[in-house]
Amino acid sequence: MPEPRRVVVTGLGAITPVGNSVAETWTNLLAGCSGIDAITLFDTSAYAVRIGGEVKNFKPEDHISSKELRHMDRSTRFALVATREAAADAALESATSCPERMGVIFGTAAGGVEKVLTQQQILLERGPDRVSPMFLPHFLPDSASGLVAIAIGAEGPNMAVASACATGSHAVGEALKTIQRDDADIIVAGGTEASILPVIFAGFINMRALSARNDDPQGASRPFDAGRDGFVIAEGAAVLVLEEAEHARRRGARVYCEVIGSTPARRVGCTAR
Repeated sequence: MPEPRRVVVTGLGAITPVGNSVAETWTNLLAGCSGIDAITLFDTSAYAVRIGGEVKNFKPEDHISSKELRHMDRSTRFALVATREAAADAALESATSCPERMGVIFGTAAGGVEKVLTQQQILLERGPDRVSPMFLPHFLPDSASGLVAIAIGAEGPNMAVASACATGSHAVGEALKTIQRDDADIIVAGGTEASILPVIFAGFINMRALSARNDDPQGASRPFDAGRDGFVIAEGAAVLVLEEAEHARRRGARVYCEVIGSTPARRVGCTAR
């Protein structure tokens, strides 16, 4: 049997509660900054939990046209901006001579929930004729993967992964397998979420799944503490550019690490380079 194709990471992108880029996120993590604080995206006064990890000072209009933004869910905006960072980091413009060999595997647990809620309200208040014709393609879980592919000119394998909290890791794992079986040379892989919404908050609160440390938001996320009382919901996106090792070497790409394995039940493993 031939040796499996080796896969490396050549690009990084991130939009998180502690930074709107990889560099800002990493700097703030090293400084011990927390992205958890009081929710500002909606009025939480009637809710038992009022804290979460919001993305702050996010300006998608600096990266995406106003025409595109009008129809786009917040989760897709995160995905596109993070992807642009990862694509620039990996210098993908020098790797697109064969766009059918570049793909996108981008996951989300919930998809465009904000779009569903907005259009449902329009339906109730203004009638069925006022529901946007752009609603359906922008609430689907694969909205991000499709728009990311358009943005970077990828014409290879494209799909969305949805596996709740494991979605991002599974997207990277599927990207690894796709390159190993020679279906692509480059896969942009990641996950995105924008679920800080009233109905989702209410559901998690009634499940008793969220930490209610409203008076200590920065100390609320403590999964291994004996006094833990739930998780903290957050939003954002993270992206990796995965590339076949020899392909990366030929074009002189910077390599962050090698992805050495993945199974559906385990997290992806990497070795530093």
